[in-house]
Amino acid sequence: MKKSVLLIVAFLLLGIQLFAQKTIRITNGEWEPYLSQYSYKYGLASHIVSEAFKLENITIEWGFFPWKRSYVLAQKGVWDASAVWWPSPETKENFLVSSPVVKTSFVFFHLKNYKFQWKSMQDVHDQEIGFTRGYDYGKEFMSALKDKKINIQVSNSDELNFKKLLKGRIDIFPNDLLVGSSQIRNNFSDEEAKLFTSHPKQFSKNTLNLIICKHCENGQYFLEKFNSGLKKLIKSGRLKQMYKDLYSGKYDKQKMVWIE
Repeated sequence: MKKSVLLIVAFLLLGIQLFAQKTIRITNGEWEPYLSQYSYKYGLASHIVSEAFKLENITIEWGFFPWKRSYVLAQKGVWDASAVWWPSPETKENFLVSSPVVKTSFVFFHLKNYKFQWKSMQDVHDQEIGFTRGYDYGKEFMSALKDKKINIQVSNSDELNFKKLLKGRIDIFPNDLLVGSSQIRNNFSDEEAKLFTSHPKQFSKNTLNLIICKHCENGQYFLEKFNSGLKKLIKSGRLKQMYKDLYSGKYDKQKMVWIE
């Protein structure tokens, strides 16, 4: 009798473990068109993550939070992972880091009537620069900020920074070209949107990766499954179609929360 009970308990525990390995809980944030609870499939990066796990028969529970909270919730293991982050030394120390999900780089946005040229951070020392709270704009920018060689105005969102730019309260604002262009389209009238432009020089080129709780029991399992699924997704050619959809505006932010 005791052996039967022990076997039943063992099977139940195994079933719970297998279920846990079939569902991953991932924090997310707002950075359209890559990430947003208001974008198709929660944005391109979220869609890539979902499809990669789907190919490995793993479902996702998404949770949308402010960026700092998203990071900490995954770091502490309250949630399993977070999408998507630069693979900085600090992040690599705190998390298991996946293969690259998307590539990104920054440009400086400004108004068309503002004459702006730059080659290095030394050239922007006298500009009023917009800065979104909790963001990392790359080694060159953040080093200049730490050394007090540039001036920033901090806002709680990219959208607020673009509004400041339009009102002349800041001179330039760093953002990914696709992200910034999408945010301008979705937050301003056609006439207002025509007033914005960006300098062609890119900086802080990097990848954005899924980061997975380092000390969680299934962390390594989820990492291997995601990387495997991502390879399958790339090989299938579907990723190319997803990028075509991105450029056509399919992942732009909508007014309603996306529901599967």
